[in-house]
Amino acid sequence: MGRDGTPTRNKILAESKQLVFENGFSGTSIDQILERTGITKGAFFYHFKTKNALAKALIEEFAREDIHHMNEALKKTEDLKGDALDRLLRFIQEFIDMMCEVDEPYSCLYASYTYEPNQFDEETLNRIAETILTWRTTMEKLINDVLKKYDTKIEVDIQSLADHTVVIFEGAFVVSKALKGKDLTADHLRHLKNYFELIFEKKK
Repeated sequence: MGRDGTPTRNKILAESKQLVFENGFSGTSIDQILERTGITKGAFFYHFKTKNALAKALIEEFAREDIHHMNEALKKTEDLKGDALDRLLRFIQEFIDMMCEVDEPYSCLYASYTYEPNQFDEETLNRIAETILTWRTTMEKLINDVLKKYDTKIEVDIQSLADHTVVIFEGAFVVSKALKGKDLTADHLRHLKNYFELIFEKKK
C-alpha cells in the first residue's frame, strides 16, 4: 500500500466498478472484490467502512468523471459560440468520437444503481439525479442559445428536449450492452445529432 493508501483505494474502486457492471451491486460481494483486487479484508475496511460507503464513493467518482467529460466537450466547442447550432452539433460529435474509441460496450453506473434503488441510501441516489439535472441545465443552455437565431420546425418542449440527450445516452448504453455491440452508442448519438440538425431552421 502506498503511504497514503491512494493506490489501494483506487484499485478497489476500479475493480469494484467492473464487478458492478458484470453482476450488479447486490450481486457483487466484498469477497469477490477481495479476490479481484488481491487485498486483505482489513485493507478493504480501512478504506471503506461499509459496502454502502463503497457505493457512495463509486458513484461520486463516476459522476465526477461524467461531468468532467461534459465540461471538456464544452471547452472544445467554445470557438463555435458564434454559431450556436454548430456548437451544439459539435458538442454531440465530441461524444460520438469518444464512443467510437471504446473497445467494448460502454457501461453506466447510473443505470446499474437505478435498477437496484433499494440497495442505496437517498444521498447516493440523489447524486445521480443531481448529475442528470446538470446535464439538463447544460443542454437547455446550448439549445436556448440556438433559439436566439433559429426557430424549430416543429413544436418542442425545451426541457424535455434537453433531457432527451441523457435518454439517448442511457438507452444506447443498455442496448449496446444487451446486444454486445460496441458501436451502437455512437450510432444512436449520430441519430441524435441528425435530429438536432433537422429540427432547427434560421429565423426569417
